[in-house]
Amino acid sequence: MSEKPLRVVVIGGDAAGMSAASQVKRRIKTAEVTVLEKTEDVSYGACGMPYNIGFRGNINDLVVMRANDFKEKRGIDVRLLNEAVGIEEEKNKVVVKSLASSREYDIDYDYLVIATGAKASKPPIEGVQNRGVFTLKTLNDARIMKEYINERNPKRCVLIGGGFINLEMAENFRRLGIEEITILKRKEALMPEYEEEIDMMTKEELKKNGVNLVTGIELKKINESLSVETNKGVFDSDIVNIAIGVKPNTEFLSSTSVKTDKKGAIDVDRYFKTNVDNIYSGGDCALIYNRILKRNSYIPRGNNANKAGKIAGANIAGANEEFAGVVGTSAFKCFESTIGKTGLSLKEAQNEGYDAFKTVISAQTRAHGYPHQGKITVIFITQKKTGRLLGAQMIGDETVALRVDVMATALYSNMTIKDIQGLDLVYSPPFAPVWDPILVCANQAVKKV
Repeated sequence: MSEKPLRVVVIGGDAAGMSAASQVKRRIKTAEVTVLEKTEDVSYGACGMPYNIGFRGNINDLVVMRANDFKEKRGIDVRLLNEAVGIEEEKNKVVVKSLASSREYDIDYDYLVIATGAKASKPPIEGVQNRGVFTLKTLNDARIMKEYINERNPKRCVLIGGGFINLEMAENFRRLGIEEITILKRKEALMPEYEEEIDMMTKEELKKNGVNLVTGIELKKINESLSVETNKGVFDSDIVNIAIGVKPNTEFLSSTSVKTDKKGAIDVDRYFKTNVDNIYSGGDCALIYNRILKRNSYIPRGNNANKAGKIAGANIAGANEEFAGVVGTSAFKCFESTIGKTGLSLKEAQNEGYDAFKTVISAQTRAHGYPHQGKITVIFITQKKTGRLLGAQMIGDETVALRVDVMATALYSNMTIKDIQGLDLVYSPPFAPVWDPILVCANQAVKKV
């Protein structure tokens, strides 16, 4: 008698989910892999949505692979508009609701992967459900926003929240011809996770491009006309986007023994296994190992989700891959400025008990005399006495992202500021001066250790 095929059910069809499903099928051809996705889209580049909107691209350009392609090319059963509404751990069953027919059914599994991602947070005020008020989280969010823009041709917008999504949207709304752009922020700092020097320079970039930033805001309501009422007055708008953070999509786990943190993010080990032996998780619904803190953190990023899914799928298929961890690297564009960070801010380092200091330098990004100069501000967060690098932040031209990658590599390798000072970085007039800004900052930091 032939053995029964391995049954793997994946809840969630984007980065982590499809990576896990694909990895299982690559390693075990006979495995029966089913993906449950409550929307109509799988496997798409969500981070590209602001630019797809701004450049009036085809929304399908963001789709990496369609559901039918996963079935035909990889043998994965992808079920769209099917939502997992519960898990019966003792029976190894997922309770599923078909959103097309409202029918409920059970599906059995040997292993389960929870990759349900996160949903956009919304302020608890009247009017967040009004037509013309958006949260740009799913591909369908972008699809509906594009349709609304084409229909209404808005000229005024209010962006609630100052994270990188709304900073990218400010640029892309301006690209669409929206003339009045207002960002409303509750805290005085635009980006609290960044050092004040970079926060200030980002504010200056917004001002230079005609964006009205108002801080210290308390929201009251959003009217049907899309005007936003606050403690600092009423801000008229034709379109509103809310980007004030995300929450893990894990409410359906409330009746299970799967452990989550106080915000609802699923706790996993470095193999992406939960506390339940045959249940794995990864992506924006789960925690991930932080190499600097040597413990789990909540760092919702697309690249982290892909890594988590790949390793979870491999381990379900019999591998024993331990995740090396992340250092919290990100970058984004705001008009002509690129802003990036990796590791801890000074405040974060001090809150973790590190005796740390920061070093700030500004420099040119290309050799002296080269006609197309760029500028960059570099900040290092360094532990005193040991000289260990704890974090780096930058703002400047397009070279920021590559230089942040260098610092992410240094953090990953537990390098000290002295190690960084000795790096053999490229010198070529079109790309970097003889003393790269990274080396300039390291030279200054070494003096303080």
